[in-house]
Amino acid sequence: MFPALLTDILSGALIATCSTALLAGATTVPRRLRARWTARGQVTGTTAPSEGARMLRRYTLLRTSGPGQYDTTRSSGTVITHHIDGRTQRFELTDVPFGDGTYAAEPID
Repeated sequence: MFPALLTDILSGALIATCSTALLAGATTVPRRLRARWTARGQVTGTTAPSEGARMLRRYTLLRTSGPGQYDTTRSSGTVITHHIDGRTQRFELTDVPFGDGTYAAEPID
């Protein structure tokens, strides 16, 4: 009688332990997968914009004698046209920062 009672207790404990482990795994796995996807840049939901956030940047126009700064939200690589002393000059915006917090805009012409 004692071995049968011990077997029933152990089998009940084993079933309870396995059930608890399955429930814990069922809640942990989706959370970890979501965290891994978010870390890779695959943002879940619609909280993040589809494009990168645009920030206002001030650019220093290189090799100019007139006003030497230009404010814009356009990304680096964009070509802008700026009028200096009646002349039209084109500049390419770069992502090279200066020590004063502005970015370089290199002349094309």
